Amino acid sequence: MKKMFIAGVLLALFFPLTDNWAGPDEGKKFPAPFSVKIPMRDGKKLAVDVFLPKGEGKFPTILIMTPYNRKLLGAAIPAASAVSKLIDREHYVFVVVDWRGFFGSKDAGGDVGKVQADLRGKDGYDTVEWIAKQKWSNSKVGMWGVSALGKIQYWTAIQQPPHLVCICPAVAQHGYFYEHYYHGGVYKKNYSGIHEQVGYTGAEKKILAHPTYDNLWKLLESPIVNKYSRINLPILIIGGWYDTYTEGVLQTFNALRKLAGSEARKSTKMIIGPWIHVDAASGKLKQGELKFSEAARVSEKEAKRFFDYYLRDKKDNGYDKEPAIRYFQMGENKWKNSSAWPPANLKEVSYFLQAEGKLLTDKPDEDCQPDTFRYDPNDPSPTVGGMTICKFWDPAAPKIAAGPMDQRVRVEGRKDHVSYSTDVLDKDVAVRDVVKVKLYVSSDRVDTDFAIRLCDVYPDGRSMLITDGIHRMRFRESLQKEKLMKPGEVYEVTVVLTPTAHTFRKKHRIRILVSSSNYPRFDRNPNNGEHFFTDKKKALVATNKIYHDSSHLSALFLPAGAK
Repeated sequence: MKKMFIAGVLLALFFPLTDNWAGPDEGKKFPAPFSVKIPMRDGKKLAVDVFLPKGEGKFPTILIMTPYNRKLLGAAIPAASAVSKLIDREHYVFVVVDWRGFFGSKDAGGDVGKVQADLRGKDGYDTVEWIAKQKWSNSKVGMWGVSALGKIQYWTAIQQPPHLVCICPAVAQHGYFYEHYYHGGVYKKNYSGIHEQVGYTGAEKKILAHPTYDNLWKLLESPIVNKYSRINLPILIIGGWYDTYTEGVLQTFNALRKLAGSEARKSTKMIIGPWIHVDAASGKLKQGELKFSEAARVSEKEAKRFFDYYLRDKKDNGYDKEPAIRYFQMGENKWKNSSAWPPANLKEVSYFLQAEGKLLTDKPDEDCQPDTFRYDPNDPSPTVGGMTICKFWDPAAPKIAAGPMDQRVRVEGRKDHVSYSTDVLDKDVAVRDVVKVKLYVSSDRVDTDFAIRLCDVYPDGRSMLITDGIHRMRFRESLQKEKLMKPGEVYEVTVVLTPTAHTFRKKHRIRILVSSSNYPRFDRNPNNGEHFFTDKKKALVATNKIYHDSSHLSALFLPAGAK
């Protein structure tokens, strides 16, 4: 539990409700929060902190349920509405609850290492209905929160508490997807390691036991298990292009619009900005090494407008006129609208890998030698930015930044990759949704990975990471069946990258970096035929080749053209 406490402290700091903290004088304007233990249906009690407005009356409530220590999250609630676009203490009650089995609710039991979606959903139901009975409540309750605090909103909505009016989950998917733990058959080491560190002990062992897309994953992804049809209320989903949940958030949105109850199908909306996981809810100005002033605090502002519309009946604030999707087109740094994801009218643009590291729209018209690089699992190409979460509470862990980061020194400065770049662009190239790279490859080992980083090369030389992906060669034909390679034989493989929305501007260049690792975002392939890297002495160095002649049309495919 000591490790849980440290994680809770730091996660609270990384997941603040606002970037601003009220001064001591401002704090006197509002009543101090009070703590209470509230009963659940099984007789157990959850620890709750209640933050009331300064005035008398009945108010709507924003409910936050957390495994990361309610006291720390509560400390981030400002004392005055002026300092935040979301936290409006003049007009809302805020109720912050420790999950069963965590911190103040530790005595309520529950295995903290298990998800227990049904049980936590029922706790959410009982908490909502307890709120509705209080003298300060106008019986309208909404839920807000990021990551795990977002997941419990879906679990609660499935239970259909009568007084839950709306939910706003940020960077949180509903359900469990194979692709969220295995990208192209490669274990997402960084993400799953975080789960273990924050208390979900044992989850990693279960995930590692199912490295293929087997019947367990199909069951977990099924509508029957995820009960989409029981979710039937307005939802505002917040996501980020550099979030660890990007694929899952998009899948959740599409599933809700198709499978949920009529109100959710009609009212579910989504906003996706240029944000990393820990900044999506507040929408901080700087993400990675870039600043996005047009997106700063937008997610916070829109969440406030969402709650005002449904909980305070501010029907004139225009929220109902917003499109189903608002997404931030990086590069252009503009907000775009869409009625669906992916947007309509996308046209695939192809760039073919060529000799001398070129990317051209013309196919190669001559034969040329493949490009070769060595991959050593004991010295993998490092993760620099992107869709990661740093193990910031572990002093021994490497500090991995997330978001758009320059790849020149730590990735491109190594010799274990090959790169391909376009000429300087004479016009903008706008990309939306899933980028793919088809490669013709060979290796001197029976298995290896091929990792892609898509970069925007600025006129000043910066090579900024936009998105990435990886694929394990044993899964080149199917994620459901494995087939090892024959050393020296040429194979085709398609690497699918995490969805994005980015415009490569005129005078910039498009670049892909091809390697066999991106660690610790993805687990290292030991190249010896085993699924996972377990013993550095057993790991083998691989010599891998990329073919790009007239008989092997390796290519980058960009979904472009939507307005």
